[in-house]
Amino acid sequence: MGEGPRLSGRRRDPGRVSLGRFAGEDVGTEGTEEPRPAVVAPDAVTELLLRFARAGHVSGYPTADLEERVLALAGAFGLVDVEVSATPTLVDVSVGSLPQQRNYSLRVRPTTVDLDAIARLDDFVEDALDGRLDADDALRRLGEIQESPLHRPWPLVLAAYGIAGVALTPVLGGGWREAGAAALVGLVVGAIALSTSRTVRTEPMVAPIAAVAASFCAALLVRLGIDASADVITLAALVTLLPGMTLTIGVRELATEHLQSGVANTASALVQLFGLAFGVAVGHSIASNWFGELAAPTPSPAWLGLRLGAALLAAVAFTVTLRARSSDVLLMGAAACLAVGANAAGARLFGDEAAVFVASVVVGLTGGLVGTFLRRSPLVFVVPAVLMLVPGSAGFNSVLQLLGDQTVSGITAAFDTFVTAMSIAYGLMVATVLLPGGLRRRAARRTRTDPAEP
Repeated sequence: MGEGPRLSGRRRDPGRVSLGRFAGEDVGTEGTEEPRPAVVAPDAVTELLLRFARAGHVSGYPTADLEERVLALAGAFGLVDVEVSATPTLVDVSVGSLPQQRNYSLRVRPTTVDLDAIARLDDFVEDALDGRLDADDALRRLGEIQESPLHRPWPLVLAAYGIAGVALTPVLGGGWREAGAAALVGLVVGAIALSTSRTVRTEPMVAPIAAVAASFCAALLVRLGIDASADVITLAALVTLLPGMTLTIGVRELATEHLQSGVANTASALVQLFGLAFGVAVGHSIASNWFGELAAPTPSPAWLGLRLGAALLAAVAFTVTLRARSSDVLLMGAAACLAVGANAAGARLFGDEAAVFVASVVVGLTGGLVGTFLRRSPLVFVVPAVLMLVPGSAGFNSVLQLLGDQTVSGITAAFDTFVTAMSIAYGLMVATVLLPGGLRRRAARRTRTDPAEP
């Protein structure tokens, strides 16, 4: 999920902009005539921008995507003197020319990705840019989106955690014994996540509590006679909580000089990694004290066909855990399989170090094309693909090694984690540059016409 130049402070054309890319790049527009925007009350447009900024942040838009869409909406309703700056904890919107500028600040919290809300907000922005909504209609439609989030029955969400544990086991080198145990432990993790993430107060405790339970339950299952690796079981069950996407976004924002957002997202990812590692260490300590040290077989990578099948199964789980539309399951499955296949092909052709970069370029290109043709954000394609590359797992292992006094190997693994995250970030940025210019122009073509014209 590459990021283009910062959009704050730019005067944007009120015509159509492209939404079919990940953290968009600058694109040109066609035509020479400037459409005359409809006359709309500035206060109504300002309220619309602020409410959209909050809704978009809650839905999990990356920084550049959110800024781009706020500016696009402002231009669509004839408000051109707008600046916006979004961070994980604060969104600033400035409206008006410098002498009469009014500033608005929204206090927000970092959130997880809600792909269904992002898709609905993208449809909303498309309709606004096409001129199918006036300010009152837009406010009413935005309110409906905010008041009707996607809800799924808790048994289905719980089952998704178990399915994710099964699906990610082959990718992590486990066999059928680890997969079965990871399904059971994944259900435990899901139960904890569902019960502790309903309030702001307990949400920060989800990762460490789930990690304690996962580590202890994995050791217990091995102690009961399952010939499996407790480490693989634990990691597979916790993959849904790994902040791989947050780390990738943070590194990408640092690389593109969105320093405030980059530092915040990277720090958030590291805090969650340390919370998971802390919980695993506590669970392992309790299990070792009660059961003694447990020997475990060394995991070995599964063959490619099995990993592709696991990617399809993982996409089913991600559709639920990432709150995507049910109709997007095939698209997310294709993204997960593409990530696994491209990573394997890249390793064979270019070596292990370059494989993740090659896979992220392929994913970024494909996601951009899909987003352009479907006229929606490519996040629904990019996010599951990046999660299959599991950038957070190496970091998780590095923290565990540091806690286990394996200092040298832990530091090496931590460095490899950031190299992996940088590879994904730069791969996605390169993909935006490589997208065919004709498609970018098509995505940027104005669709609004002058209301005075016949």
